[in-house]
Amino acid sequence: MWLLVIFSLFIFSKGLSARNPGIRLQITQKGIDIVNTVAADLVSNNVKTMKITTQTGSDINVNYDLNNVKITRFQLGKSSISRYSGNSLRWTAEGMNLDIDGLFQYKYSRFFEKYSDKGSFTVNFSTMSFKIIIQLGTDSSGRPNLKASQCVPSSGTIKYVFHGGKDWIIKLFAEKAIRAIHRQVEKNFCGIFKSLVEKNAHSIISNVKVQIPVGNSMIVDYRLISSPSVSTNYLEVYLKGSVLWRYSQPETPYSAPSFPYNYYTTKMAYVAVSDYVFNTMLYQAYRHNMIGMNITSTNIGSRRSMLNTTCSDNCIGRLIPQLAKSFPNCSVELHMKSTKQPVTNIGSIVSVTAEWNISVYVRELDNSLHYLFRVSAVGGSKVTPRLNDGMIYGQLSKSEIQTNVTDSVIGAIDEKALKFLEDDIMTPYLAPMVSGLCKRGFPLPKMDNFQFVQPELKLKKNAILIETNLKYIPRSGKSTVLRFLSKEDI
Repeated sequence: MWLLVIFSLFIFSKGLSARNPGIRLQITQKGIDIVNTVAADLVSNNVKTMKITTQTGSDINVNYDLNNVKITRFQLGKSSISRYSGNSLRWTAEGMNLDIDGLFQYKYSRFFEKYSDKGSFTVNFSTMSFKIIIQLGTDSSGRPNLKASQCVPSSGTIKYVFHGGKDWIIKLFAEKAIRAIHRQVEKNFCGIFKSLVEKNAHSIISNVKVQIPVGNSMIVDYRLISSPSVSTNYLEVYLKGSVLWRYSQPETPYSAPSFPYNYYTTKMAYVAVSDYVFNTMLYQAYRHNMIGMNITSTNIGSRRSMLNTTCSDNCIGRLIPQLAKSFPNCSVELHMKSTKQPVTNIGSIVSVTAEWNISVYVRELDNSLHYLFRVSAVGGSKVTPRLNDGMIYGQLSKSEIQTNVTDSVIGAIDEKALKFLEDDIMTPYLAPMVSGLCKRGFPLPKMDNFQFVQPELKLKKNAILIETNLKYIPRSGKSTVLRFLSKEDI
């Protein structure tokens, strides 16, 4: 479980693609240190319950067994996890101290001399150390894969005392028996270290979702695109981060831009989310005709009278006289069709631009439609991103629409009429809809037991950068979305 923090925000994608990632996770040494703290606690808990089997043997006329062997005290000493190579970490534990108590009995026989006795013993293993290499990879499902290798123990100093029995007989077997216990301790320690790396982490990683729903029709692909790498400053993980159509999953026809270089190491983790992630979502929406819409008197609410061709105050008919004359007491409809995929750009601001062809019709009293004119429209919105409970949300700060008549069967259209369509019809209709989509949020990858502490969001070229510290929160049950802590929670 403890190693999941290294991968939790980076959980996912096949290492077969040469494309740039949509999401980059960088864990600094400070972030790895919190993993080390959790790992050290888990080692201590496992050692305290470690079983040591009865040692039986014979040597120089004596048969013996050491039984009821129990660990009475364990101190881990100094534990650290650091870079070993470009794709591996080294976990080192130094200065470990272990106290063991147990019982012994022996039978000695030589010619006519026969002795038997029993007693107790204590053993202290001090300044023990272990080194183990953690290989970082990815499996066929795009999840992280961890493998422990090269467990190298160092024995340190061994001191033991036997209470009871004859000293000269105990000296015949004591060292041999204690060495056997020592070998078993070393073997058990390596087993504990390997189990924490491979079994604990694997049991959690295997249950992590590499695809997370976005709305009802899309999923975001969080598989790893390559094995995690370890540099001087960071453990780096690259996620695919592309949004796919849930019912068929062809790749998007373009790659993510390169991430800007990150020089910062003061926080524990840095998560960069490329505008590619949001653009793949817009690509799917455009490709599956989710962006087109119609504005009619039935869906514009309190502004429906503005689409009338006849009125006494403020409506489209007063601004286009020929419309009011030819189609009195009718209603206008705007049929909007996207002509190009909307695009998200991240720089000093987050902006979204879209282009439509808007066909304007009049619906007569007999419910028939008559084509009037076509408008080419370019819309732009500025969005302020924010973080909350494992989601990236957006707050619409400004929207603008520019229009141009490209075809008309009722003659010239006055600019005031177009301005009326922009400001009083389309913007009041589209802005709440875009704002509502922003408020639904975009899910970040999931992780267990680690929370972001006071995350900060910064805008970089082509990316949103999340800078955060981490806090370990022990909990049981299923994985939960990343949670965020305020200053009051720390």
